[in-house]
Amino acid sequence: MPFTHAHRQRLERAAAHYLQECYRRSTAARASEFATFVGLAPPYLSRIAPKIVGMSLRDFLRKQQLEYAVQLLRRIPSPISEIALRCGFGTVTTFYRWFRAAYGTTPGVYRKVMK
Repeated sequence: MPFTHAHRQRLERAAAHYLQECYRRSTAARASEFATFVGLAPPYLSRIAPKIVGMSLRDFLRKQQLEYAVQLLRRIPSPISEIALRCGFGTVTTFYRWFRAAYGTTPGVYRKVMK
């Protein structure tokens, strides 16, 4: 079955709701937990996600988290450690690792450059 733009929109909306819940609870976002959140078996969702969004489910969720982190780094003066947890990263170290991989710099340097 081919996936449509509507499938992508539904997955994006579900991810936004799931990540908001993670942000509210300050808990790490997990692909397996997201699958349960949307009522699908983790292996099935992991298999179809790349067909819908063009990347793995884990990468898709991480991209959403990093985009939210960038918004916070630009808008609020909270410590980076707080932003890491508010964005659903389990640890500050994990946040730094994925932020550097995505943007080529640390969150602190990014914040200074973008101000």
